[in-house]
Amino acid sequence: MDKPVRCAVMGQHPLRFPWGFDEEDASCAKMKMELAQQIMVLCQEGVLQFLVACDYGVGLYAGEIINGLRMTDRDLMLLCYTPHEEQTTKWAPYLRERYFTMLEQCTLISAVCEVGAPDAQLQAYKKIIDLADVVLGVYDVDISAAASAEDRALAYVKGQHKPLLLLHPTELAVVQMDFRKTF
Repeated sequence: MDKPVRCAVMGQHPLRFPWGFDEEDASCAKMKMELAQQIMVLCQEGVLQFLVACDYGVGLYAGEIINGLRMTDRDLMLLCYTPHEEQTTKWAPYLRERYFTMLEQCTLISAVCEVGAPDAQLQAYKKIIDLADVVLGVYDVDISAAASAEDRALAYVKGQHKPLLLLHPTELAVVQMDFRKTF
């Protein structure tokens, strides 16, 4: 039997989006809709397993979208790799509630690091990238914060020569990076 095709989904920190954490903003709703569209296109291309690093931005959005799609497509899987078990202790209550709902509904949960490990979020991103055949990222590459875990993870994707689809968060254009391989 063939190995299932896996896609890692990640994105820049929510504070780097023009709307920040305001998910009721029309631009955020449009971005989430386009993210859902791209996930469905990947499903049509044969991707059955999606991996997220359980961040409170794109990882959470994607996890919720994929869990919603799993209601009608039982072959889909959501694989959640958390940085560590206590990552949500300082999150807002509404985000914690959504996070734990996502984890309850997912296919697999695994903590990547021990609590207090340096660069735990980056390690979680690297884990999902290493396991993936393709990466879907939500990024505005013109707004870089090279020290952020998200930007270092994007550089890691490029260094691994993984097929990469970049969704611009406000222009909603999808760019396939030229090192894209067939998966």
